Amino acid sequence: MKVERMNMTSLRAFFGKLVRMSFYDLGKDKDTQVASYLADMLADFVNTEKLYKIRGSEGRKIETLVEIIVDTQSLSQKTSGLERDMRKYIGDFTLFMSGIFREHVIRGSYLHYYINEGTRSYFLVSKFDLQTGKGNPVMFTRLSNEFEFYSGALDYMRKVYFHADTSGDPFSDFVSQIPRWIKH
Repeated sequence: MKVERMNMTSLRAFFGKLVRMSFYDLGKDKDTQVASYLADMLADFVNTEKLYKIRGSEGRKIETLVEIIVDTQSLSQKTSGLERDMRKYIGDFTLFMSGIFREHVIRGSYLHYYINEGTRSYFLVSKFDLQTGKGNPVMFTRLSNEFEFYSGALDYMRKVYFHADTSGDPFSDFVSQIPRWIKH
């Protein structure tokens, strides 16, 4: 079964269960709103087209945080709505990468940078939401203030509930295991 054809409802339920179990283990079981948000983000990012949705001027996928920030700076200055969307994406990207692929981020010596950018991005999203009266400023403030915890919770979830990757490539095993995880 290809990941693209998997039922998003099943993926969201699968990740929701794992996030809630991890939050319970870590004493955050009352944080259901963020748990649901993280489950949705994880289900979306299983599709690499959503994970690497930013394209460079030549149509090439942009895969690093620095490239994402540089490439989106000119776009985000056009409208505040677009800037909010880019900041939300950067927050989600840094949370996903620093949580699910923490070893990869640590190996590159940019964990601290990802945590700072994710914290900053979610803060800006909460600020946009507060100014416009739309979105969810309270949840994004929580994501900003506790970014490092949520990143660590995703890392914990991966370590405890996912099979270890033995290939040496932090990305190859993750997506290929999802159909098997959902069956169990």
